[in-house]
Amino acid sequence: MENYNFKVDLKGIIRLLSDNLYSSDRVFLRELLQNAVDAINARKKADSDYQGGKIMVTYRKKGNSAQLVFEDNGIGLTKDEIHSFLSVIGQSSKRGNEMRNTYIGQFGIGLLSCFLVTNEIKVLTRSATEDKVYQWVGKSDGSYVITEPKKKMEPGTQVILKLSGTKYDFFTEREIINDLSEYAFLLRTPVSFDGDEQKKVVNSNFIPWRQSFSVAEEIMGFGEQIFEQEFFDVIPLIGDGIRGYAYISARQTSASTSVKHKIFLKNMYVTDDGKDLIPKWAFFTQCIVNMDDLTPNASREGFTRDHKLMKAKNQIEKCIFDYFVSLSQYDVDKLKVLTRIHNVAIKSLAVENEQIFKLFFPFLTFPTNRGIMTGFQIVNASKKVPVNYCVELDDFRRLCPLIEGTDSLLVNGGYIYDAGILQKLPKYYKNVRVEIFNDSSYENILADPPEEFEREMELFRRCAEHGLKDFHCGVSFKSFSPDSLQALFVPGQDVLFEETMDEGSFSGFFEGFDFGEAEEGAGGNKLYLNCNNSFIRSLGQVQDEELISTMIQVVYVQALLAGHYTLEGREMELMNKSLQRLMEYVMKGGR
Repeated sequence: MENYNFKVDLKGIIRLLSDNLYSSDRVFLRELLQNAVDAINARKKADSDYQGGKIMVTYRKKGNSAQLVFEDNGIGLTKDEIHSFLSVIGQSSKRGNEMRNTYIGQFGIGLLSCFLVTNEIKVLTRSATEDKVYQWVGKSDGSYVITEPKKKMEPGTQVILKLSGTKYDFFTEREIINDLSEYAFLLRTPVSFDGDEQKKVVNSNFIPWRQSFSVAEEIMGFGEQIFEQEFFDVIPLIGDGIRGYAYISARQTSASTSVKHKIFLKNMYVTDDGKDLIPKWAFFTQCIVNMDDLTPNASREGFTRDHKLMKAKNQIEKCIFDYFVSLSQYDVDKLKVLTRIHNVAIKSLAVENEQIFKLFFPFLTFPTNRGIMTGFQIVNASKKVPVNYCVELDDFRRLCPLIEGTDSLLVNGGYIYDAGILQKLPKYYKNVRVEIFNDSSYENILADPPEEFEREMELFRRCAEHGLKDFHCGVSFKSFSPDSLQALFVPGQDVLFEETMDEGSFSGFFEGFDFGEAEEGAGGNKLYLNCNNSFIRSLGQVQDEELISTMIQVVYVQALLAGHYTLEGREMELMNKSLQRLMEYVMKGGR
């Protein structure tokens, strides 16, 4: 029985890194920065007298290529550590388990990312524990060589890369400076760049939360510089191992809008995607936040979904929520303006959160038949007039003309979150009567006619109901717009069931079922006659009961046509017979 070792195709691994692990080639800059920072931190822990950590990046053009050098004065590597850490794939280069939580580069593949942009990596290093200098040269075919050059250097490490071809064309001096500035934005260790065109420290940034005191203008300017836009306000993000700011957009935003954040782990930039850390409902914010205690994933472009991530997300959510509560107590005017700008975003919050609902509902706005109204105005109106809301935009548009000039209030709940909020209103505001609009709501939302008119039309109403008895349709007088509309037909709740039973298709199935005694008029059709219409008002003069039945049948069919309802065979027959009787009545000289 023989033992064998796996053979590793390094080029295949590099291709996997490129295609599946890292989002772009530029991450090699972050990996080299991280290695340098980790080496400096390791030296600080090993030598209490060591203070001056620094990182130098040098860029020099050489014909159709460029040399890029990363240099740090960190702890360096011994020969054994070179074999262990640079030449063993998948092993962390961090020394000792007790130090692992200090670093984010714990996967031993950081240096391999350089093969995304070059075929050869040269490393010069001297350990802080000895005087020897070693050179390691690794190639993308998986081979490497270690030599001991006769040269002097301070403790630390140099990584030397040659950029050529398309990589040289892409990784220009300006591109490298921009990438280093992003990755190293929060790093405390100065990162100096020395190029053919520029020499600068790329991370000499003013970080407000690191100052003993920062005024509001400085904090706002900090965010506007980072995200290149103006903001309405800023929310400090403070928690266990969390420092940063959530900037509230000065423009109306949408949950579908892609929001870019700046999220750092141990001061190293990780990602602009906040979906796992920033609450989904806070899409009207852009955050810059540094985390000290999250677990990075293998690419270090995101985080492992564990209890640490959930804890951090909850703390950020609490910071944003507490800001709203504070405004409600100390700056109501600002809260009103904020609610107006981010009306939809806050509604999405209120649907899910009782505290947010109670806090914001008075300031939220809703379209109504009387224009835009706040939640406070709707609640007050409900104490005086019937208030209904439609869940469909088409229903709202159809009903608004009917109640023009009446005292009724109709709210459009057809937009996202509105119906859900209005549905919860009675739960949080006791004795507030705001109801969903349905066919039975016409009775309350349409204005009643004067009592005198009701008395004058009583005979007509009774005869009219008798004339429509076979169609299960009641008759009622109401005032609605426009005045030219004679009648409004509203189908009853039981119409579909009754029509199904009349067809006989399922009549056998329902045999033996006891559906109980239906209340008179319950669930039936309704024909509302418009007392504002001159023709309807003149009907009170008709005293002939048979003529009243005939006339109401004509009005009934006309209302069906006006409401775009399909006329069945019996309605067509009713229309023909009614018109024939009217013609006969006129020919006989009736009045």
